[in-house]
Amino acid sequence: MPLLPIDRDSSMAYSSISNYLEKKNMSPRFPPHHCGPPPPEIQQAMTEIYGTEDMLELDLFRKLWGTSHLLKYLFGEYRKDGVLSSARMRLLIRLLVEHKLGRTEGLLPSELSDFLGVSRNTVSALLNGLEEHGLIERHLHPTDRRQVLISITPAGEEIVCTRAPLFARYVSGLFEPLSPEERQTLAALLDKLFVGLMDRIEAMGLEVPGPESETTLEED
Repeated sequence: MPLLPIDRDSSMAYSSISNYLEKKNMSPRFPPHHCGPPPPEIQQAMTEIYGTEDMLELDLFRKLWGTSHLLKYLFGEYRKDGVLSSARMRLLIRLLVEHKLGRTEGLLPSELSDFLGVSRNTVSALLNGLEEHGLIERHLHPTDRRQVLISITPAGEEIVCTRAPLFARYVSGLFEPLSPEERQTLAALLDKLFVGLMDRIEAMGLEVPGPESETTLEED
């Protein structure tokens, strides 16, 4: 999809984006405030409503929220043709990394549970599906017969080596509007923001929940 040029005049930019989204049937699900600044009269009304002269932080919040929504939407579209959920694919990649590091004995289910940030029951369901497709195998721990280790099979390695590069190219295409230097800057700024948000969460005495609900939805 070609990039929409943003006119210097904010009213024209807002109108152009609104018309573009309307033609694409993207409104109101993708409201135009994610894409460009509103005209001055709307900006003035918003500053009065929010009781602030500086709308920059609110604008950043809306832009990040909207961008996250678009990324999730595009990821969902990509996954429609996939044979594996993203959670199962992540498990296979983790097991393949372990294999490439020479630790061919595999990993404990508890280690994979911690890796995904989900419950043992959830990871067990994910592993069951992978085993049914012959992509992983379970075997007894060599020194603790009460433990079971999980390792990737040749079929699992083949599917990762086929699909992972395709996904990498797809994701790379999402960032085509940015130059390599802009991508580096964005990554650094997001890292800085992430650390700040984590510090705030810790100061509030909260804990970041794992992606349990999201991963559970991907089990089928």
